[in-house]
Amino acid sequence: MYLMDLIVSVAKIKSRDLIVLMINTLVIILFYYLLFDDSEIIYPLMLSIFIISIYFVIEVIKYKNFKEKLLDSKRSPDYSNSDLTYMEEEVLSVVMALHKEYISDITVLKRQISDRDTLFSQWIHNMKTSITVIDLACEKNILNGEENKCITDIQEENKILKKNLEECLNILRLDDFSRDYITNSINLKEVINSVVNLKKRDFIYKGVFPKVSIDENIYVYTDKKWATYMIEQVINNSIKYSKEKNGDIVEISAKEHEEYVELIIKDYGVGIKEEDLPRLFESFYTGNNGRNERSSTGIGLYMVKLISERLGHDINLESVYGEGTVFTIKFNINKIFDNK
Repeated sequence: MYLMDLIVSVAKIKSRDLIVLMINTLVIILFYYLLFDDSEIIYPLMLSIFIISIYFVIEVIKYKNFKEKLLDSKRSPDYSNSDLTYMEEEVLSVVMALHKEYISDITVLKRQISDRDTLFSQWIHNMKTSITVIDLACEKNILNGEENKCITDIQEENKILKKNLEECLNILRLDDFSRDYITNSINLKEVINSVVNLKKRDFIYKGVFPKVSIDENIYVYTDKKWATYMIEQVINNSIKYSKEKNGDIVEISAKEHEEYVELIIKDYGVGIKEEDLPRLFESFYTGNNGRNERSSTGIGLYMVKLISERLGHDINLESVYGEGTVFTIKFNINKIFDNK
C-alpha cells in the first residue's frame, strides 16, 4: 500500500515529464513506421518503455528518500542534507526554520502556562484557607447557640465555594496527569462505600437512598483517587437530579465480564432531555436541568470524561426525560492503561 501511494504520488508530480517522454516515444515510433518496416516499431517501443521505467524507478526512490527526510525534519530540525536536490534542500531549510521558531514559541508558551497555573493554584489554596476560617466561625456560632438563618446560608454558600475551588484545582492537575495517578487493583465495593459515606448527608437531605449491589470480590484496575472522584461526580448528579423527597433510590451495581467490569449507577430522577445528551460532556455545559440548579457548573461530567479517557475507561450515559438516568463506567480487570 505504501509503495502504491509512492507510485501514484510520483506519477502526479512527474506527470508532465511522463507525458513528454510518451510523446517522444510516439514520435520515434512514427518515424520508424514511416521509414522502416512494421517490425522495426517493436525495438524503439521496447527501448522507450525501458528508459521511461528506469526514469520512473529513479524518481520513486528519490521521492521516497525526500519523504523520509521530510518526516525526520518534523521530529527534529537537524537532518542530513546529502543526496538532496537544490529544490528539496530549499524546502527542508524552510521546514527547519519553522520548526525552530515553533519550538521557541512553544517553550515560551509552556513557561507562561506553567507560571499562570502556579499563580492560580496558589490563589485557590489561599481562598481555601479563607473558606476554612469562615466555616470555623460558623461552627463556633452554632456551638455557642447563636445559629440563625444567615449563618446557615453562609455555611451553605461556603460549601459551594469550596466545591468549585476543588474543581478548579482538579482541572489544573489534569495538565500534569501523568505524574498524579497510580494504577492498582482496587476493590470496587470499598470505593463505592467510601463515596456513599462521603455523600451521606446529601442523600439524607434530598430524601434519596443508595442501594449498593456489588460483590465484595470484584476488583478493577484503576487509580483509586481519580476513580473515586469520577464516581463521586456521577453519584452527586444522581442525588442532585433525583425527585424531591419521595423515597427515590440510586441503584449502584456492577456486572462482571471476561475482561472488564461495568459499574452501573441508575437513578429515577428527572432525567435528561434528548437534545442535551450529545453535549453533556462538554465543558461548562449545564443543559436544561442545570439552568434550574444554581450549583451546577458544567464541569463535573466534563472532568469525568477527561479522566476516564486518561485512565482508559469507557463511559456511557443513557437517559429518558422524566424517568431517570443510567450511567455506566467500564473498568478493565487487569490491564495497565498508558496515559495518552
